Amino acid sequence: MPNKEEKITGGATLQLHFPSTKSAKAAYDALLAEADFSHRGGSSVKLDGKSVKVEINADDPVSLRASLNSYLRLMHIIKAIDEDTNKE
Repeated sequence: MPNKEEKITGGATLQLHFPSTKSAKAAYDALLAEADFSHRGGSSVKLDGKSVKVEINADDPVSLRASLNSYLRLMHIIKAIDEDTNKE
């Protein structure tokens, strides 16, 4: 069990794949705002061809969970919009 002086930190990587580089770029632009908003810890958003990668580092488990939930919610919305848009 950690003592009071030890910090529990964590990190996670999320990657979302798109059918086109145009869709990936749109998702990247949308997710950048969330990366700038992060308070405890930090996150970065990277564009890699047809994929967007989000790397999250957190100062504590609570902020890691909050960041993961925020990004997962946004990624779910972005993916749903992209799929609806590409149906046409």
